[in-house]
Amino acid sequence: MSQTKMNSEASDDATEYHPLVIVGGGIGGLVLALCLDQQYNQNSEHSSSKPLLPIHVYESTSAYTANAGGAIGLYPNGLRVLQNLNDTAPKLLSQVREAGCDYIYRRWMRHDGLEVAVAREDELLPDLDQHDDDEETTATATATTTAADSSTTADADRRPRRGSFGMLSNRLSGLSLSSTTTSSSPRIETELQSLGIRRWKYQQVLYEACIEAGIKIHFGKRLQTAITTNDSKTVLHFKDGSKVTTSLLIGADGINSKVRNYVVNPTSDEEKQKSLEEFMPEYTGVTCLMGCANVPFMRGICFPSSATSKCHACYYPTKVPKDGVKEEEDNADKDKYEMVFQIYFPSPIERPDTWRTLTPDEAKAECQELAKKLREDGWDEQFLAPLESQSLKGVLRVGLRSREALDVWHVGGGEDGSVGVGRAVLLGDAAHPPVPYIGQGAQMAMEDAGTLSLLLGHFCPMDGDGDATIIDLSKFQDAMDVYEKLRV
Repeated sequence: MSQTKMNSEASDDATEYHPLVIVGGGIGGLVLALCLDQQYNQNSEHSSSKPLLPIHVYESTSAYTANAGGAIGLYPNGLRVLQNLNDTAPKLLSQVREAGCDYIYRRWMRHDGLEVAVAREDELLPDLDQHDDDEETTATATATTTAADSSTTADADRRPRRGSFGMLSNRLSGLSLSSTTTSSSPRIETELQSLGIRRWKYQQVLYEACIEAGIKIHFGKRLQTAITTNDSKTVLHFKDGSKVTTSLLIGADGINSKVRNYVVNPTSDEEKQKSLEEFMPEYTGVTCLMGCANVPFMRGICFPSSATSKCHACYYPTKVPKDGVKEEEDNADKDKYEMVFQIYFPSPIERPDTWRTLTPDEAKAECQELAKKLREDGWDEQFLAPLESQSLKGVLRVGLRSREALDVWHVGGGEDGSVGVGRAVLLGDAAHPPVPYIGQGAQMAMEDAGTLSLLLGHFCPMDGDGDATIIDLSKFQDAMDVYEKLRV
């Protein structure tokens, strides 16, 4: 069998083997797993007589827990990826929307409550009547895939509307984007309206979709090292002593990525890989206190800032998670909604031992102390109300770290001496950790996941050979050329 193909037969009887492994079961890793399942196991070209591609996700935490991880905003560029999962998880987007709260307005304000600017959030939504037959999008998509097939990607530098995923999904999947608005003009994709959602609730919806699709999630698997073999495979060593071999390793393991260490310095020397293990991204000198409370909320996302205290913040509503309870659509019922706060402030002393979810007593004391300081600086009471509320929950303190983005996100399969190296590719924070102020970390990881899955499905098709699962990786480098042109 050619070394450019991966199959379900283990190359080492002592090590468990999977053709494809995702390290990291956060948002990016779970969305990628669903996208790959759709590309390889659910598309119309897949024959029911052929074996399915087993998709395995290795997550470092012991379990997903409720009320962990604060909250996040989801925006049209990320939601579009969920919209496209109509085969693997047709109800996913509606379930996510049900668990969150739409943004109606986006406001920029001074800390004293003065409104500087305001806009409707739906201004971000695509106008279908304007863009459905966008010749530029079609031309760019054709140029990108054709260029890759001919081993040149110069034309792929052109950035189309709807982003790289929207362009590729139109070109490669024949996706016809639909709108929930049918009678108004212009038509817009209202199901892509921005929303706020508790991070754990979003992760729970993704996890349940993965389980329903038959994707395997392995908990308590913290990657220690990744070692290349002499047959274009990679052996993963986990801290619990277990090992897994794979032909395609995908790193979705965040800013402290161990897969990134392997991509930057692939080696068969385990001790050399271990020396890279303890790398720590640089602390920025900014700490964030985040949490939520049941207080009167603004119907949208708000960004207040203060030039005197050097603090800035983000406030947005989300829905109170109530599993198993049917809720009426009544935005006036404030018991169903909560206000999320994320307050960023200078903290020059690095205290990683304090960066964690706070106990209720710790949360109350710290939030009250911060509210006192902000009040002295003249912050408006509407911004202090969540901090002093008796309904505080999910309060988390975290220091912000930074790490340089990579120019190359993959290794292996190329013509640069890496032909015999085990193939690996990165997405999300593992490749390009952003500052959190733009609210795009999760969105970019989701776009990476959608784009990567489309390209792997196009350039690395699956075939069945008896009971083996095979993916032809002979054009892996072509897929990576386009991926990096579109996403780096």
